[in-house]
Amino acid sequence: MQDKELKHEFELERVILFSDAVFAIIITIMVLELRLPEGLYKPKAEETSKILIDLWPKFVAYALSFFLVSMFWVRHLKVFKTLRDYDVPLVARNLIFLFFISLFPFAVSMLTGTLSPKNYYSFDVYIAVILIATFAQTNIIQYMVKHKQRLCFSPEKVEDTLQWKVQKLNFILIPISIALMVVMNFTGMVQFVPYIVMLQVIILKRTQRKYYPKKEQAKKLHSDKTGNDESMVALQE
Repeated sequence: MQDKELKHEFELERVILFSDAVFAIIITIMVLELRLPEGLYKPKAEETSKILIDLWPKFVAYALSFFLVSMFWVRHLKVFKTLRDYDVPLVARNLIFLFFISLFPFAVSMLTGTLSPKNYYSFDVYIAVILIATFAQTNIIQYMVKHKQRLCFSPEKVEDTLQWKVQKLNFILIPISIALMVVMNFTGMVQFVPYIVMLQVIILKRTQRKYYPKKEQAKKLHSDKTGNDESMVALQE
C-alpha cells in the first residue's frame, strides 16, 4: 500500500515537473528574439547604437512577457501545491493550459515583428493569448474546487487559498472581453483593446479586496503563528 502511494506521489511530481519544464522552455524561446542582425562583425559605435535602439521594442516585449509567464507560473505553483491527488481530467486541463501558454513565443514574435500605428492586430493576438491562457488556468482551479474533497489537502481551505470567488469571474469577464475585441476589430476601434484588459484587471482587484482583504489575511496569519508559538511553549513546559 505504501509503495502504491509513493508511486502515485511520484507521478504527481512528474506532472508538476513537466509543467515547470514547459514554462522554462517558453522563457528560453522568447529570449531568442533578442539577437543581433546576421552577418554583423565589429560594428562601429553608431551602428551599435542603432542596433540597440532597434532591439529596444523586442526587449520591452520580452520583459513584459517574462513577467506575465512568471505570474502564470507562480499561480500554477500555488494551485498545484494544494493537490494531494490527480486524475486524467485534471491532467488534460493542465495540458490545455500549457498549450496556450506555449503560444507566448509566437505572440511575442508577432508583436515585435508586425506591430505599427496602422497595424494593431498582433497586439490583439497577444492579448487573446493572455486571456485564453487565464481562462484555461481558471478551468483547472474550477475543477479542483469542484473535486476538492478527493484531490486537495485541507479541502475546507481550498476556495480561500485559490481565491475562487475572484477567479470564477474570469468565466464571465474573458468571453465578454474577447467578444468586445472582435467587435472593435470590425469597427476599426482596435486601439481601445488595452482598455478592456485594464477594466478586467480593475474588476478583479476590487473583487479581491472585497472578499480577501489583505489586513484580514495578515491577522489570520498572525493568529495562526501566535497559536503555533503558544503550542510550542506549552509542549516545552
